[in-house]
Amino acid sequence: MLSRTADNIYWMARMVERAQDIVRLLEAAYRMEQLPGGGAGWDPILTISGQIEGYKAKYDKLTSKNVLNFMIFDADNPSSVFSCIRAGRENTRSERSILPEDMFESINTTWIEMQGLYYDSLERRGFREFFEWVKDRTELFRGQTVSLMVYDDAFQFARMGTYIERADFTARLLDVKYHILLPPDAADKGLIDYYQWGELLRSVGGWHAYRSIYKESPVPSKIAEMLIFSPVFPRAMNSAYGEIVTSLGALSANTKSLKLASQEHAFLRTGTLAGILKSRSLHDFLTDFVGFTANLSDQIRSDFMR
Repeated sequence: MLSRTADNIYWMARMVERAQDIVRLLEAAYRMEQLPGGGAGWDPILTISGQIEGYKAKYDKLTSKNVLNFMIFDADNPSSVFSCIRAGRENTRSERSILPEDMFESINTTWIEMQGLYYDSLERRGFREFFEWVKDRTELFRGQTVSLMVYDDAFQFARMGTYIERADFTARLLDVKYHILLPPDAADKGLIDYYQWGELLRSVGGWHAYRSIYKESPVPSKIAEMLIFSPVFPRAMNSAYGEIVTSLGALSANTKSLKLASQEHAFLRTGTLAGILKSRSLHDFLTDFVGFTANLSDQIRSDFMR
């Protein structure tokens, strides 16, 4: 496969996954703002997405309207929903000759409809409807990737793109939200805000998974444990790395990127939260993980997409 083609398909999948991740963040913050005493969830969105400086360059005040405009519609923000869908569409269009026609038609329709949306129109029709629309459209595209693509090299790059982006997002979300909701020197018991922790789980679609695994109300340490180490929750870091290793192994058995990913996956398969906290803070671990995943992405591109 041409390295350009591999790169396009890899970023096609990453951008579509990122669009959904951003919407999940916005939805959680929007829900919390509707509750008494809510509205403190907008600043973390900019931190998690890495767009604080870009936001400050355009806005003087942190308001829900400004953040929603910036994270949904801003064409200069590479992590806005608008930019992600546009980039996903362009990468798909570039590889129309090797991708199922339905995939391009799906994301092209999403892009056309996205261009007809504005803040005022969403405010009138309701942001929740928009959030559901983006999740539905991105899940449709990912479903087509799994159900229509031949399981060849192109498919493996699409799968890697999805799970590299997902692992990165879960780590960023947990790093920021965990320390906002629970100070590092505080104990779990008695400090849980049921709704805040519930929204953290919902932002990764993990409410049902948590209740299925633990069968109890949200406990911060168990939420962290599930999002890092669970082999059965699809948005857990361990689960995502399992998919990355599988795809890298299918592409080549002898690359530096496969060695790196396998080492990290081995730790995530066998590690524990208590084990992490014996030697460093959760924040340090998650910061290192985000950096490692970025380096792994660079190595994948070096191995396959020069």
